[in-house]
Amino acid sequence: MTILLYQENSYLKEIEATIIDSEEDYVILDQTIFYPTSGGQLSDKGTINDIEVLEVKKELGKIKHVLKENQFKVKDKVHLKIDWNLRYKYMKMHSAQHLVSAIILDKYGAETCGNQISDETSRLDFTPFKPTEQQLKDITLEFNQLVNQNLPITIYITSRDEVLSTVNSARRKLFSRLPESIKEIRVIEIQDTDKCPCGGTHVKNTEEIGQINIIKTQNKGKDVTRLIFELI
Repeated sequence: MTILLYQENSYLKEIEATIIDSEEDYVILDQTIFYPTSGGQLSDKGTINDIEVLEVKKELGKIKHVLKENQFKVKDKVHLKIDWNLRYKYMKMHSAQHLVSAIILDKYGAETCGNQISDETSRLDFTPFKPTEQQLKDITLEFNQLVNQNLPITIYITSRDEVLSTVNSARRKLFSRLPESIKEIRVIEIQDTDKCPCGGTHVKNTEEIGQINIIKTQNKGKDVTRLIFELI
């Protein structure tokens, strides 16, 4: 089992680790700061002992670090270093996604039904949602105002019962989508704004996110709108 240090501290850039499995093109470590592709967020890139990590993926509960060249053996001690500039962009984008989703859920009752976090632009799908130009301007204004308030973003583990007792009905539905077998939930909370279950990496406050620019929207079918945005 790999300890996922990025869940405890998204700002870790380098650590030491031990190889616990080594196959043709990937290794598994006793602990990692590399985020695997999941939840709409792309995997980190970086190096293990200066060998390029091409991608990181989670398969059957294992975190596989795919390497450009694998020279490692089981029990090797290695140095991990993520591409921090890329990671930090993902962190800001993912926190931005939560903020946009919270605004649209609260103002228009539309749920997020899909997302893809990237470094330059990201996309969110909402339903039911057919926004006007004025509504898009209102979303942008509220987002940027919340960013300027420098609201703390906290990450913590809490019980399913506890978090369900502290959120409104719309967010209770989001948490209830998780399998009943999950009793302890990792929560991302934006102060006075949102609580959401999430395994991704995030910044510490809204000011770090930056201002939003909604590039365009796309009709993705009945009652579904895709919103594409960048941070500036």
